[in-house]
Amino acid sequence: MGKSVVVATSGGVDSAVTALLLKEAGYDAVCVTFRLHDGEPGSRSCCSPDTVLFARDTAHKMGLPHFTLDLKRLFDRRVMQDFVGSYAAGSTPNPCVSCNAHVKFHAASFLADRLGFDHVATGHYARVAEVDGRATLARAADAAKDQTYVLWPVPQELLARTVFPLGEYHKEEIRGIAADRGLAVAKTPESQDICFIPDGDYRGFVRREVEPEPGELVDGEGRVLGEHSGVVDYTVGQRRGIGVSAPAPLYVTEVRPQANQVVVGRKKDLLTDEVRVGGLNWFLDPGASESVQVRYNSEPVPCEVVPAEESGEWVARLAEPVSGVAPGQSAVFYTGDGQKVVGGGVVARRG
Repeated sequence: MGKSVVVATSGGVDSAVTALLLKEAGYDAVCVTFRLHDGEPGSRSCCSPDTVLFARDTAHKMGLPHFTLDLKRLFDRRVMQDFVGSYAAGSTPNPCVSCNAHVKFHAASFLADRLGFDHVATGHYARVAEVDGRATLARAADAAKDQTYVLWPVPQELLARTVFPLGEYHKEEIRGIAADRGLAVAKTPESQDICFIPDGDYRGFVRREVEPEPGELVDGEGRVLGEHSGVVDYTVGQRRGIGVSAPAPLYVTEVRPQANQVVVGRKKDLLTDEVRVGGLNWFLDPGASESVQVRYNSEPVPCEVVPAEESGEWVARLAEPVSGVAPGQSAVFYTGDGQKVVGGGVVARRG
């Protein structure tokens, strides 16, 4: 393939240095920033209007052309509405995963095709590896910044044309490169966890879209312990804000939107040694899976992966119990060395 690339830039240091590194490596590079939401006046959250302007100025200072794509309607439908709907359905969504699955990589590839360019690139800390002629994800050199967990839904045909320059670097090196080249992004703070909720109040965001209905707070045997404020306020593993006093701490163990119930129990009730996964995207043969990661900041756990009776679902049988697995989270499978992604999907349920 040639050396032309469309770089998705978000106004932060990682994506800016990605573009710079590719330019210095001899790529014919252009930058694109996606207008995803309106944000708040003065907001520098990812892909808000002010951030788009900052990303454009940064690209121009690096001598690179810059494009802006207005994807607000797509982002609202495939990420923000999914976010709200997931909480209403008792699931715990990851909007970054949804954005990678439905928005960012497809949009960058669309522009690359329109321009006749070969590759796309983002500022993620990951690598692309080839196994038996098939592209898959490989962990970044900086294990603390590795982002393969949120990239599992990228279609293999898009991953095969993707470049991740930061996969070979550590974060402090990237900031050093930006400072050395005189880029204003060198000291920008880390991006928000949820770009369209800059204040971090996701419950308030969901409540503005869904009118919560109080219901029963029950234990595992169905005994009513109190009343909850609405299922959208609760996620599996939650301890704070349950509103019931007990001799030992209580945790949310299940959310039942159909019955309008929130189930609580002891910490041990959160443990599971089996996870059912649907909506899978396999890069390699499922039989290559030897471990699974079920939360962004957790370590992979050795497992055996087998097809479920239900069509399209798989079951991960864990070598040791893990806590707090919630429907809607991602389950990402890795090879025996823990370095390459076999595939990933969405947790349907535990046990």
